[in-house]
Amino acid sequence: LTPQETAELFRVIRHIIKEKNMTVILITHKLGEVMAISDRVGIMRQGKLVGLSDTKDITEKEIASMMVGRPVLFDKLEKTGVPGETMISVENLSVRDNRGLVSVRGVSLEARAGEVLGIAAIEGNGQSELLEAITGMRPAIEGRVRIRGTDALGLSPGQIRQLGLAHVPEDRLATGVDPLADVADNLIAGRQREREFNIPGLHLRRSSIERYVSEVYRKFDIRGAGIHTPVGSMSGGNMQKVVVAREFSHETPVLVISNPSRGIDIGAIEFIHTAIIDKRNEGCAILLSSADLDEIFRLSDRIVTMYEGQITGEFRADEITKEEIGYYMTGSRRKEAEEAHEAAN
Repeated sequence: LTPQETAELFRVIRHIIKEKNMTVILITHKLGEVMAISDRVGIMRQGKLVGLSDTKDITEKEIASMMVGRPVLFDKLEKTGVPGETMISVENLSVRDNRGLVSVRGVSLEARAGEVLGIAAIEGNGQSELLEAITGMRPAIEGRVRIRGTDALGLSPGQIRQLGLAHVPEDRLATGVDPLADVADNLIAGRQREREFNIPGLHLRRSSIERYVSEVYRKFDIRGAGIHTPVGSMSGGNMQKVVVAREFSHETPVLVISNPSRGIDIGAIEFIHTAIIDKRNEGCAILLSSADLDEIFRLSDRIVTMYEGQITGEFRADEITKEEIGYYMTGSRRKEAEEAHEAAN
């Protein structure tokens, strides 16, 4: 939901409580929503109720710590450096969805080295098809995509990876991992033929794979029964860490990420957000799509908004508010957004 839609939902909830004398149970992982609308808050961890409090008597940080069983820092992410050369260039790109309908209409954008370009859109407005076309997972009707100066439209996902693009997909279970394979095989997926892991024409270097995978497993704080744990048996957060670890653990000048924190706990979100900004600070160009505006604003240097397959605005993240972005995400005319901007300033 946009900020405007969330505010309207909360207005309806308050009306129900006051006028109908009803009890409302709201289930959400967004702590700002908990603090804004609830009178009491119950905190669950691993299927158990671990806390119950009047909302006025507890802080977001305390709730987060109870949710994951350890302190959560919520520190501001430190961004360093300045943007460099253009690494992803999209020109007048149009794409069809699975129904054969045009879902991306003449989109143009650029992502530069050392920056995060965020795409803010309500789900179903073409952002998924846009990223699939950029990463070679979906054909385009027309337009141009360049990755590090090379024409990439029409290339396979494997060929695009050879250009230096890493990808954290929207649906980790469907396209991010092999759930039947173990952590080790998932962490080297796509790299099995590299000399570090393979003796050409003979066999895999199992000792090298075990050493590499064990190091990555520790570095990315993956929790499980070990590197031979079947990925399909892991929690959503740890499954997402496997995807992020694989894509982040080698040279990645270009990174495309979709909904990195979907369905995972606050502790895993904290870890993944830090990893994304670390890659940005190393000079990686990052194209980020997320339905979570808090995530978009926390990570992005620049933000583009999409509505019905078109770019409706482009902004520096520190020069616009979530409320203003909401107008562009819902297709409101620029006049309304500009009026909101003037009122905010």
